[in-house]
Amino acid sequence: MKNKYTLGVFEMEFVATLISILTVKDALNSEMENFIRVRAAIEKRELKDDDKVAIFNINSTTSYQVFFIDENTDIEKLKEEFKKMNVRINYDSEEVLKRYIERLRK
Repeated sequence: MKNKYTLGVFEMEFVATLISILTVKDALNSEMENFIRVRAAIEKRELKDDDKVAIFNINSTTSYQVFFIDENTDIEKLKEEFKKMNVRINYDSEEVLKRYIERLRK
């Protein structure tokens, strides 16, 4: 987390760390179940057991963000979604996610 000074106000920028990539089936059997269901509702997406989800923790918070991941996932769009929340993905997490998506494409 770092502070940015904007127009006389400190604005917090948070950092997201990838904590896991799971199948929906496994994620629904974990403490992440509600986060998965919320993301599916936001995207109006039907949950399928073999779909993959990337689970991020927002550092210095108890907040988690979940995104569905497949071979068509655009990391830049994911970063835009985080930016709307004043969050950026840490470098290592972004690299792991990029490699994972590349493997899905093969």
